[in-house]
Amino acid sequence: MKTMNPVRLKISISALSLLVMALGAVVMASSMQDGANSLGMTLGALLILVPASVMVTRLPRLWRYQVQTRDWYQTTYPAAVSGERVACFSCGSDDIETHTINRQTGHNGHICGQCDTTLFYS
Repeated sequence: MKTMNPVRLKISISALSLLVMALGAVVMASSMQDGANSLGMTLGALLILVPASVMVTRLPRLWRYQVQTRDWYQTTYPAAVSGERVACFSCGSDDIETHTINRQTGHNGHICGQCDTTLFYS
């Protein structure tokens, strides 16, 4: 499966969400002119709230995947990284597992095998 560039994915999510939210605003305004019928108001509200929730939940996650890298981990927790050896900042274990966490962007999470703490992303 081809991975998508995280920057393009964030731009696509934002643009599509804003477009659908604008459509929701138009639907709500139109239904208000027609006497505020409940179906139009509900549809308009859904067209605004669903994309807003996607933006609030998904975009920060993508940002975290890009920022919290091994270099970030080494800078933030220098005692936990020694050359190629990476240890958990929380429990000190060097049993680090790698899990695919986002197939679309190809991001992996590096997680402590002992205490289950997420350390960084790659």
